[in-house]
Amino acid sequence: MDENIKDILSHLNKNISQETLLKYLNEQLGKEEQHEVEKQLMEDNFDNDAVEGLQSVQNPARLTLIAEALNRDLKKRTQKKRAAIRKRQLQPQWTLYFSIIILLILLVLVYLFLYRHINN
Repeated sequence: MDENIKDILSHLNKNISQETLLKYLNEQLGKEEQHEVEKQLMEDNFDNDAVEGLQSVQNPARLTLIAEALNRDLKKRTQKKRAAIRKRQLQPQWTLYFSIIILLILLVLVYLFLYRHINN
C-alpha cells in the first residue's frame, strides 16, 4: 500500500498498527481481528469518525489520491507558514552596520581634531 496513506493513518489510534488498519479498511481481516479493531476504534470518537470517512470512499485506489492531495496541501501550507516566519525575522542590515561604523569613526576623528586645536 502507498506510504502516504500510512503517514496519514499513523496519527490515528496508537494501539492499532498501520498495516492492521489498512487491512481493516480493505476488509482483509478475519472476524476476530476486525472485531478487535472496531473495539479499539470505539474508544475514541475522532478515530472512529476518521475510519468511517475512509470507509466511505468507494474505490480504495482513491485513498491513495486523497492521501497525496492532503499531503501536497499540507506541504504547501507549511511552506507558506515557514516563508512568512522567515520574512518576519530580521535580516542582517550590512549597509546600516557599515554606515554606523563610518559615522563612529568620523565622530572620533572630529573629536580628536577639535581636541588638538583647543589644546594648541
